[in-house]
This record gives sequence, structure tokens and C-alpha cells, in this order.
Amino acid sequence: MEKNRNNIDDSIRFVAKHYQKGMFDTANGWKRLSASLPDFGRPHHQLRLTWIAAAVMLLCVIGVSVLKIMNRPEQLFAQTDNTSFTLPDQTGIVMRKGSKLEYDKHFDKTERRVSMYGEITFAVAPDETKPFIVSTPAAQIEVLGTEFTVIADDDETRLSVASGKVLFTPDDPVIPLLCSAGMTVHYSAGSKTVKIASTDSEMEINGKTRSLTFENMRLKEVVMVLSHFYKIQIELPESESELTFSSSFTQASIIEIINIINLTLDTHITIIEP
Repeated sequence: MEKNRNNIDDSIRFVAKHYQKGMFDTANGWKRLSASLPDFGRPHHQLRLTWIAAAVMLLCVIGVSVLKIMNRPEQLFAQTDNTSFTLPDQTGIVMRKGSKLEYDKHFDKTERRVSMYGEITFAVAPDETKPFIVSTPAAQIEVLGTEFTVIADDDETRLSVASGKVLFTPDDPVIPLLCSAGMTVHYSAGSKTVKIASTDSEMEINGKTRSLTFENMRLKEVVMVLSHFYKIQIELPESESELTFSSSFTQASIIEIINIINLTLDTHITIIEP
């Protein structure tokens, strides 16, 4: 009888460790218990085992609930315009009415990652070891220390950089775009269109129509976009990287585009064979 009780204790410990909602089969459990206990049919045994099973289930539910509460992310919500908060890393944010920001309990431990919706201005505290990452429903923004504003909803993400540099990566097409002070980005997930503008240049990337437009863009930026857009490696001589280029392409092959650039600017851009 003592052996059977030890088996019950082991079973309880196993259930407490591995229980997941919906996985406990009570009918099968009673069959196993009845097979292991010769006098299981006696009423007082049934009552005791019912109490034990209920206690185990209650402990498991309480444990899962406590764990969820402990890991619940922090949420900030702006009920009025110009609502200010300071994040744990001393990054300052100013939120427009209705904006939301969320970060988990481990923020600033190994990385600084937040998700947002609405319009928020960030003054990021510098930390070269922990990039500050902002996720919107349609894009990701990564910085080391700068000031910028993001407006985001389910379809669109808009970025305006006030100082420093920001790496903006839309979901589709996935092209990391390095943006500096004075630059703006507008991304529409529905049309898969990215528009980048600065004081003296513009660029548009359309993933749906497979079109590219460059207006007074430096060649090193053009080549970077082409490399990601066509998923190939392209080599550009350093001496030609600061030349500017303007043109539009739709459904064009990468070889055709490179030939046009080389002929127009007398450059020496080449494709690196894998």
C-alpha cells in the first residue's frame, strides 16, 4: 500500500511540472489510478483522490496565472496629446493622444525593444551595446542614439529623423534603409511602397509593381537598394560611390539597370557571381 502512495506522489509531481491547459484527460487518469490501487472502489479513497486531483489542478492554474502576470509586458497609453514618459533606459518619449507603446520585463537587459501604434517622438539614450529597436505593425526601426518621430498604424509607417541615424526596414520588400537627420520615410504595407526623401534627393521602391525611382541619389545608396531588391551582390568602386543618379525602372532586369547606370555615368558597377 505504501508503494502505491509513493506512486501517487510521483504522479502529482509530474502533473504539476508538465500540466498544460486542455491536456489532462480525467477519464484516462481515473482508469490508471484504479488499476494501481486494489481498493480503489472504496468511497473514502475516491473522495481523497478527488481532493488531491482538484488540489493539483488548482495549483497548476495558479502557477500558470502567476507566471503570466510576472511576464506581462509594460504598456503605456496616451490619453492626451504630448504625454511624456521616460523608459527604464532613460529614453524619453512624447506620445500623441491614442498612441500606445509596449515593452517587456527584460527591456534594457540584453536589448531595448518596444512595439508601438500611433505617433511617438523618441529621444533615445545612447548605448552602443544595446540597439534601440522600434517595431510597428509593418516595419522595424533600429537606432543607437538619436531623436526621431514615428507614426504607425496597421498599414502605414512614417519616420522623420531629427538627429543621428536610423535604420528603417519595411516588412516587404525587406530593404534596410539608413536614414539621417532631415530625412523622412513613408511605407505602405498594402501597396508595398517605400518613399524616402531628404532635402536634395528622393527614392521610391514599389514591391508590387517591381518599380524603382531614383532622384539625385548617391550611387552607394542606389547600389545598396538594388542589391537587396534583386538579392544579389554588387560591387561599386569606392571612387564612384558619391556620384548621383536619377532614373526610373519598372519590371527591369538588374543587368539592364546596371548597364544603363554604367553607360550614363561612365561607371564600373559589376555583379559579384556567387
